[in-house]
Amino acid sequence: MSHQDPLCAIDRERVFDYDPELSSHPAVPPRSNALLQNGNGGGKNLISKIERALDWTFRALMVTTGLALAFLMFAQVIMRYILESSFTGIEEVAVLLGVWIYFLGMGYATRVHEHIHGGVISLIVSDPLKLGVIRFAGSIISMIAACIFGYFACKYALFVIDKGRLSINLQWPRGLWSGSMIVGFSMMAGYFFLDAANQFIAIRALRRNQT
Repeated sequence: MSHQDPLCAIDRERVFDYDPELSSHPAVPPRSNALLQNGNGGGKNLISKIERALDWTFRALMVTTGLALAFLMFAQVIMRYILESSFTGIEEVAVLLGVWIYFLGMGYATRVHEHIHGGVISLIVSDPLKLGVIRFAGSIISMIAACIFGYFACKYALFVIDKGRLSINLQWPRGLWSGSMIVGFSMMAGYFFLDAANQFIAIRALRRNQT
């Protein structure tokens, strides 16, 4: 009797290209999918609600900051070339919005598995179990790296806040800028953790199927 490959379970809401040569379905579920399928009822619903809330929040923040940045650029052009009265504080706000868009996008790309990652290993290793172990190890390493970078980001942000540094024109706290790094690396570490948990559950399922 055929069974569904736990590494490539289908998610009906969103489909991602992911090593189609190893499964009849070229798809990989969101990070929480395996956790939800294998968890208990209460925990399952709680994780689902939290993940959906975070997903909506991150997307809303990216859309809002993107639109705000576009509006600022338009206003700057109008003020500089039509009204001939540019406001230097716009440059600081634009950089603030830009770094938030960048780090939010970095974390969200990790969630939807659109970050840069190597796929050549699937051409060398054909055993789904071994490939799952390699992916699990890669997720753990990536999570540790994100935690290390996040630690230094937190350390820098706390240093800036403790020194009371302000922006030149608007006199806004510099922590508003450095805080984007903390959020971005926290998103990456969290989604890599969910990815590792997802892959660990899939590895256990593959071992049970092979015995």
